[in-house]
Amino acid sequence: MSDEYSRTVKLSDDLSYVPPTAPLPSWLKGFFVTTMQHGEDAVVKAAVEASNILNDYWFKMAYDAHRLDGEKPYDKAEAMWIPGVDHCAFVALRPDDNDVNVYLVGKAIIEECRTGADWKQPTSVCRIVPVEKTASELDFERLANEMCAKHFPKRSADEEPITFEVHYEEHGALHHLRASDVNRTIAKYVPDVGYEVNLKNPKYTIMCINAGGSFMMSVVEQYDALRHFNVHTAVHEKLSDTVPASSQPAA
Repeated sequence: MSDEYSRTVKLSDDLSYVPPTAPLPSWLKGFFVTTMQHGEDAVVKAAVEASNILNDYWFKMAYDAHRLDGEKPYDKAEAMWIPGVDHCAFVALRPDDNDVNVYLVGKAIIEECRTGADWKQPTSVCRIVPVEKTASELDFERLANEMCAKHFPKRSADEEPITFEVHYEEHGALHHLRASDVNRTIAKYVPDVGYEVNLKNPKYTIMCINAGGSFMMSVVEQYDALRHFNVHTAVHEKLSDTVPASSQPAA
């Protein structure tokens, strides 16, 4: 079933956009990708560029060196359209039953861009946001329940509270949802004891992206420090750190 669906939503070789008719399947894990550029094939370039980063031999080797024992790695990254939108894309990690921590992969990409990676620095990709699970946007509350149960276990009242926030954004959503309503709905699935909302300096950020008919979620750390998984910003930070302004030729 997953292979059949993959053929439906995979980016076409001629770069044309054929809108799929259903949300992304719930078993997909990967990355939400946006582009820096404009034009018909801008998002295709960004998605292909993002998948090339994830498929890079040395990047995969570096990540595999830190995998947990028994964790099933991904074999390849595959660029896909997100149903209902043509200005952003999804890069799925295959096979579908991999055990990859997409947050750690996204963090590694940003850190590599900052320090100067061996692979060609990206020019089309804007953001590569980790996505653990997806659902129909009309079913996001069930997804929130599942995700919060996984990442926010019950804690004792004697323990120091762990801080968190909910971050919601829309990209061509089929149904507009108010961010305050989404935040409140998702936060109610985080236990009251041992956790508290902190919008300034949270330990965890519950990422929620509504694109087309698909609602994508993940729980990440250091969201602000990682510049919202903005690859372009990370590359710029590296350049600003290594190329002093005084080194520029005089006018």
